Amino acid sequence: MKKFLTGAALALTLAASTAAVAQQPPAQDGPRGPRAGGEGHPRGHGMKGMRGRRGHGHGGGFRALAQLDLTDAQKEQLRALREAQHQRTQPQRDELRQLMQAARQGGELTEQQRARARQLREELHTQREAHRAEMLNLLTPEQRARLEQLRQEREQRREQFRQRREQFRQQRQQNDTL
Repeated sequence: MKKFLTGAALALTLAASTAAVAQQPPAQDGPRGPRAGGEGHPRGHGMKGMRGRRGHGHGGGFRALAQLDLTDAQKEQLRALREAQHQRTQPQRDELRQLMQAARQGGELTEQQRARARQLREELHTQREAHRAEMLNLLTPEQRARLEQLRQEREQRREQFRQRREQFRQQRQQNDTL
């Protein structure tokens, strides 16, 4: 059972992290040069570091499925949906991965390649949203309400973290000016 829940959380984490990466704005130069992890990064890492941190350990809301007391039938249905989603999106993910590797290795993508990458991201996003809706349809109203409650709690923790981070930055700037 733990393996199933871990697998479900991992698959959903992958889907959520891909959506987050796809929605990020393009890299911009800041006061210290190119944005770390963006195009033109001096070490050539691209977005790999960002994906690595975001893609693992966060459930994008579905990590909470383990807290919903799912029935064995629901777990099996979720597993089947996850596997079907994985197989459906494999060609797009592979093509997008190849484009991103080409960009990292060879530098610039052509306009046609960039357009194709955008199209693939949009297709994957649409498929993730449909997959998420299918998964939510398997839950009872009580489970959906609990999932929403857990999502709100997670968002509150994120906001608290953002506030602490901003306070830390302000303190660091004050210390730097002294």
